[in-house]
Amino acid sequence: MRLDNCQGKSETVVFAHKNGAGMGQKYLDEDGNDVGFYACYYCHQVYDGQIPHPYYKIKFLMEMAEFAMRETRKKLTKKGLIMKKRLPPAPPMSPFEDDK
Repeated sequence: MRLDNCQGKSETVVFAHKNGAGMGQKYLDEDGNDVGFYACYYCHQVYDGQIPHPYYKIKFLMEMAEFAMRETRKKLTKKGLIMKKRLPPAPPMSPFEDDK
């Protein structure tokens, strides 16, 4: 996430789950959506609202989290830890349908 005071190059980096699933619940990756990101202990606490920040507003933190989720997905895909979601093949057209 890399907020100010971030300790991202330390042993405190964890996988932070996306907020909003409900109290004590975590988003699940059932639809291939981004559900989390790498964050140090400090960034994770600011994102979760456990540490009040003097000028970061919730909207800004949500935007930073979305950016962090995209970057995390790129890193995990590059390492082969997640696969890009593939759409199922389209069913064959019936010979009785018009080609519009």
